[in-house]
Amino acid sequence: MTEQLKEKLVERIDAVFLPVRELGKAVDWYTDIFGLEVCWRNNRFAGLAVGKNVGFHLVEVKDYIANQNYCPFNFAVKDLDSVRAKLKERGVKMTGYREGDPRRFDFFDLDGNILTIIEIG
Repeated sequence: MTEQLKEKLVERIDAVFLPVRELGKAVDWYTDIFGLEVCWRNNRFAGLAVGKNVGFHLVEVKDYIANQNYCPFNFAVKDLDSVRAKLKERGVKMTGYREGDPRRFDFFDLDGNILTIIEIG
């Protein structure tokens, strides 16, 4: 492989897009459950504030069916047990803790998307 092909062409992933069936309901769910703020919104997309330089966007796809065998990304937290307890109080469907490192568990959003929460140091 030549040196020219090894050159890094991108700086970071700018945004993650998560499909949902009804944008309004999904925005309400993520803001109510996780306390995320809406940065912007139009008739099909909404950007939610998660962290610095992280774009988390919901996109409405009317006939969307979640693939529960695939987790598109992880949320990272410092205190996994505390977050798990809060999600349980809020009625979020979750799996048990998964084996191995990092410590983690999966949860399901309003549309059945499976996402993971991992503990970071």
